[in-house]
Amino acid sequence: MLNEKQREHFRLAYPDIHRPRLMMDSDSFEVADVSEFGVKVRVDQDPAFMVDDNVMATIEFPDGREFDLSAHVVRLDDGYAGLRLDTPLPLSVIRAEALYVMYNYPTH
Repeated sequence: MLNEKQREHFRLAYPDIHRPRLMMDSDSFEVADVSEFGVKVRVDQDPAFMVDDNVMATIEFPDGREFDLSAHVVRLDDGYAGLRLDTPLPLSVIRAEALYVMYNYPTH
């Protein structure tokens, strides 16, 4: 069994000033990290997120790229929701984002 620090997939954590947005209807949430199969979203105490809920949303990256996604809420913890994606984000997107963060925010 994996512990909290061991992940099955690489996760890209974003600095506060370069976070993508998760758009649901008219609501917008900060994306704290992404992986090929998951997204961690800052939700504070927003009632729009409940464990086992299905989510249809769009993730908007700072460079303007957008991806529609469907997911389900697998975790709520300390003001964040963990979403497991039904269809993975392309690895090319995660690689491009990782390179951008690495080169522009080296102390992150």
